[in-house]
Amino acid sequence: MTSRTQIENPTPKRSIVWSNAAFLTLTPPAAIITATWYAVSVGITWIEVTACVALWIVVGLSVTAGYHRLFSHRAYQASFPVRLFFALFGAAAWENSIIAWAAAHRFHHRHVDSQDDPYNPQEGFWYSHMGWIMVEGSKHDDTSNVPDLWKDPICRWQHKYYLAVSTVTNLAITIGLGLITGRMLGMFIFALLVRVVLTHHFTFLINSAAHIWGSQRWSTAHSAKDNWFLSFFTFGEGYHNYHHSFQADYRNGALWYNWDPSKWLIWLLSRLGLAQDLRRSHVDIRLQRLFAEAQRQFSERFDSLEEAFNEFRERAQTAMSESPLSQLRQQFASAEERCEQTLEELKAVRSKWQATLRTGGNRLPESRNLKRQLKRTHRQARSAQREWQRLGQAYLATAAATVHA
Repeated sequence: MTSRTQIENPTPKRSIVWSNAAFLTLTPPAAIITATWYAVSVGITWIEVTACVALWIVVGLSVTAGYHRLFSHRAYQASFPVRLFFALFGAAAWENSIIAWAAAHRFHHRHVDSQDDPYNPQEGFWYSHMGWIMVEGSKHDDTSNVPDLWKDPICRWQHKYYLAVSTVTNLAITIGLGLITGRMLGMFIFALLVRVVLTHHFTFLINSAAHIWGSQRWSTAHSAKDNWFLSFFTFGEGYHNYHHSFQADYRNGALWYNWDPSKWLIWLLSRLGLAQDLRRSHVDIRLQRLFAEAQRQFSERFDSLEEAFNEFRERAQTAMSESPLSQLRQQFASAEERCEQTLEELKAVRSKWQATLRTGGNRLPESRNLKRQLKRTHRQARSAQREWQRLGQAYLATAAATVHA
């Protein structure tokens, strides 16, 4: 029987884009069959493997550092040669033009987890992974949200001649490698077909797996998850909860040890003078977001215990006021105040430091002193948050044990 909810909110019917459906359906089995035949009949050498992996890295980084962080989010600015490189090698991924790709991605961020999200994770793994590409969704071919990219001559040119650009780039690379290595067939199978399939499905995992498996340290307002394991296959895109929370940051892995080759490439380009205006979230804003999310989670868990806790309080009001539970609650409240104070201090120091940078640069004694103070205050704020969370966990554990005793 069909439920009333299903009747009131039916899944919209979508027309199939047969060219996309055929390409995405046929290329994986074609890659498996031809690669297996080649391995048995000819034999795979380090040449085919190296070509496949090297091109996967170059094309993959052109999508993540170029299509995604440069063009979709404007997380940094890049010189003409870099933008042209990303336009050519990003097209080799066969994931559509910069303009079409970025338009869909911006709609994803604006309408995440809703019917207007082009790759809505709420419609299931396979839909968000690749099904959305095979049908005409509500935002199909809508590029009204990328006026900045329409002004970029490289983006306009690539969009207008996308099929020619992507095909010629792929054929030129493959044939060139075939002539150099003397293994033309192997290059067409591994450097082209297998590499395209790998690029597709590792990219698609960010739309699907990164909205299902992982942690939500920064926000639970959306389904995006942080998944460090995925970052090894997606050039750093696995820190997806962070990205949805701070989408203008040129880094997805904000910590220095987070595996994020895309951020390292962007940083290297900036050192070479080929990129500038690298945008990053401020440390006090990140800590404030962590604090607010932890507060919300503690509040939910406190509320779940409230009914049973109130019943217990009626039975033992006097004992409660002098119990370790009451003392823990007071310590937790004091620690929370300390967190709020250190966050305000961190915000004030960061503002002063940025003001000195704008007026006198990074070499003034005052600027250097404020930078040291900023690091010190940052450590204090992190320490205060860790202590607050420790006391919160202790309080919840003690309360649950006491209520259910």
